[in-house]
Amino acid sequence: MNKQLIKLSEIAQKSSRIIVGLMSGTSLDGLDIALCECGNDSIEVKQFKTVGYDAKLRTRIAAIQSKETVSLKEVTVSNTELAHLYANWVLEALKEWGVSKEEVDLIASHGQTIYHHPTEEQTSTLQIVDGDHIAYKTGIITISDFRQKHTAAGGQGAPLAALMDERLFRDETKHRVLLNLGGIANFTWLPSKESGKEVVTSDTGPANTLIDEAMQKHFDKSFDEGGETASSGTVHSELLKYLLLEPYFRKTFPKTTGQEDFNLTLVENLMEGYQIEISTKDLVATLTKLTTKSIERAFDKVIGDQSYELFVSGGGVHNQTLMKGLEENLSNAEFRNFEELEISADSKEAALMAFLANSLVIGDQFLVNGEEVGLGKVSF
Repeated sequence: MNKQLIKLSEIAQKSSRIIVGLMSGTSLDGLDIALCECGNDSIEVKQFKTVGYDAKLRTRIAAIQSKETVSLKEVTVSNTELAHLYANWVLEALKEWGVSKEEVDLIASHGQTIYHHPTEEQTSTLQIVDGDHIAYKTGIITISDFRQKHTAAGGQGAPLAALMDERLFRDETKHRVLLNLGGIANFTWLPSKESGKEVVTSDTGPANTLIDEAMQKHFDKSFDEGGETASSGTVHSELLKYLLLEPYFRKTFPKTTGQEDFNLTLVENLMEGYQIEISTKDLVATLTKLTTKSIERAFDKVIGDQSYELFVSGGGVHNQTLMKGLEENLSNAEFRNFEELEISADSKEAALMAFLANSLVIGDQFLVNGEEVGLGKVSF
């Protein structure tokens, strides 16, 4: 047998595996790196850090992300060069943590989403950052491209978080919701096990993506730190009304979305079409309200008047205006500290990648449209 396959088999037979999870979302704020120890039914984040994307890199990726027409050369070159960056950042993080690469069993890389196109017939999605390059540069077996099998089996390729949420965080007697505020907001509704109700996972709409775009364009900042800009503005009710009429919000649950649907061009076109003139601070306040209002409406449709524990993760947890808006409007929610689940709010998405890689290696499959599938591709 091939020595690499033998090594992978030996890794699978361990009682636990050390896996480096890598995640970069559509907000383009940077690469999350989580050093995790994964058992067959457990995960512990040992170390975590985020390597921020500089302005030049953000601009470069933004030029090819969620655009119908892009440079194929730039997509191809970025696929390789980002992989080399990721590999270097992983090695630097391991050195910082005092961990040798020989101690690491696997790297789990989500990659960078370039385009996501969900349809009823066949969802298509593309993540760049090639796993072979990461594996070669680090000398560590790399699992990547987790979304393709999901779409091949008839799923929408997102959100993937429910796969971990249901396995690790579903409670016997309490209803729970795990809400992630990345570029796009997504949630997992986890009714108690004793209720016998089905788990639901879906995107709700934009979380940080529109806010970040507005901050970058009008304030030369990558995000609204603490929600300070939004708190100093006033929500424009007319613009909010038109934004909430976007076709995505009328689709049935579960559903997925991305910057293909929600971007600053859309907002500016609405403002021009309806002759809406507002200050830049009011714009950020309105986009923040769009996030909270779309989440509130999604929860009303999926959860109704049931009470539940709410655990919030992702960059949006640091936006105090956004979080205050959720607390004021989600009256059935008992807000809980995400750390109670023994994973930090910031590290959850990177830990999810480690969980998915671990599941693939040990043969733990997931149901997609009634079919059991394993997610991810292996690079030696």
